[in-house]
Amino acid sequence: MASVVPSESLLIRPDILRRFDFPSLFGNDRPVELELGSGDGSFLLQYAGRRPGVNFLAVERLLGRLRKIERKAPRLGLRNIRGLRLEATYLLEWMIPPGSLSAIHVYFPDPWPKKRHLRRRLVNGAFAVLAARALAPGGSLFCRTDDADYFEQMTTVLDAAAGFVRGVEPADLLEVKTDFETQFNAEGKPTRHAVWVRSEGAASR
Repeated sequence: MASVVPSESLLIRPDILRRFDFPSLFGNDRPVELELGSGDGSFLLQYAGRRPGVNFLAVERLLGRLRKIERKAPRLGLRNIRGLRLEATYLLEWMIPPGSLSAIHVYFPDPWPKKRHLRRRLVNGAFAVLAARALAPGGSLFCRTDDADYFEQMTTVLDAAAGFVRGVEPADLLEVKTDFETQFNAEGKPTRHAVWVRSEGAASR
């Protein structure tokens, strides 16, 4: 496996035709967690600071948001973050080695509330298969949203997905909020959240 064009930046330019070699990417063999839709890093920068023994891959489609993470991480002394601009499902299907992630974080993805746009939602049956394949046995998929309909879809899809069982979220993780979450909560919108754990017997092909 090969992966990355060398760069001093925490933003990486991968060979999109090859799967990542995480030890080469991060320079160590620590566990790797993935955040899909990192925004400007409001969750990731806090959480990575609390967990220096874990590597984090931030995925975001908007370059400007990744640039904010790139500027803020060094100021906070964070060396355990890499950022990537890429479409999430392509990344999971073609670039993440099967069974290589200890966690996936999906927080406040676009709910696409209009009926004709529902197919654009990230969390669906195909996503569940890819996420289960990418996670190591015992790895966790953490999801949060303020949208009641989307949360119902998430729970329906993931509760029925092969390779996942419901888990319990760590209290210290729930303490770390995204900027969106803080804003929504201040407006009286509750956070809907759940975690699914990859079962030991799930296939990782």
